[in-house]
Amino acid sequence: MAMSSDGAVASTRLGVYAGPGKTAAVDSTQSWLGLSRIDATDYVDPSENTKWNRRAFEFWGDWKKSGDGRRLVLGLPLLPKGGDYEDALAGAYCAQFRDLADLLVRNGLGDSVIRLGYEGNNRTIGPWHGTEDPAAYREMFRKVVTLIRDRPGARFLVDYNMAIGTSGEVTSFETLYPGDSYVDIVGLDIYDVWWKHPDATPEERWEHTLNTPMGVRDFKVFAAAHRKPVSYPEWGLYRPGDSYAGGGDSPYFVDRMAELVQGSAYQSYFDHDWGGGTLDDFPKGRAQYKLRFGS
Repeated sequence: MAMSSDGAVASTRLGVYAGPGKTAAVDSTQSWLGLSRIDATDYVDPSENTKWNRRAFEFWGDWKKSGDGRRLVLGLPLLPKGGDYEDALAGAYCAQFRDLADLLVRNGLGDSVIRLGYEGNNRTIGPWHGTEDPAAYREMFRKVVTLIRDRPGARFLVDYNMAIGTSGEVTSFETLYPGDSYVDIVGLDIYDVWWKHPDATPEERWEHTLNTPMGVRDFKVFAAAHRKPVSYPEWGLYRPGDSYAGGGDSPYFVDRMAELVQGSAYQSYFDHDWGGGTLDDFPKGRAQYKLRFGS
């Protein structure tokens, strides 16, 4: 995978997560890169108060209408806050998912990509993770996909989106997979980290990302076996100094990702500080990102 770091990347839809409802920040990234269009990523819980969900989708609906070809990529938990699989599979939350899908459609967002139950192999992501009950995860995934696809005007693309690495009962990308008819895209989130390996070189961290179980190589084999397009819905640099053992300001990682994402259905940089920093914290990586992804 060693390639020249010169030149911009084509043949992939580029997006960014800049914070909840942050339409102006997405536009700022687009201007900085000199691009005519980028996609936006956001997250919403089906149980959020209706006022916030209504406002968020109004923001994104107006943003989408203001530029040709724009698209929203939405991270959607498989369970609402405080929810559990027993109640979910009994139908307790169906109305929430139906209402959310209808709200998307009403705001012109019926063609959004839905990252349903994102990072289900990450036991810290939320109550919907599938590391203890994969069968419940798969069944609920199928239930929600059926609900949202059946709404009038819905043209959603569903992304089965995992993180790197095995956890609990999730030992492969197949463990939580709900079946080909429920999935349009398969996605993998990648950060420049190697848990508790602070002294690893950039090259060693990347080799780990490629070759660890449920890493990039396993992901590509899985996607090819199911004949699904791939995505990289979250990726980013990560500051050093904690157990995640991030690589810090690493243009090497940006270059490797620029090579990896070529030909993908879409990819999105996570430019919001959840602990690892933003592009502004990494001047060398930021410059390399603009070189590889700018116009």
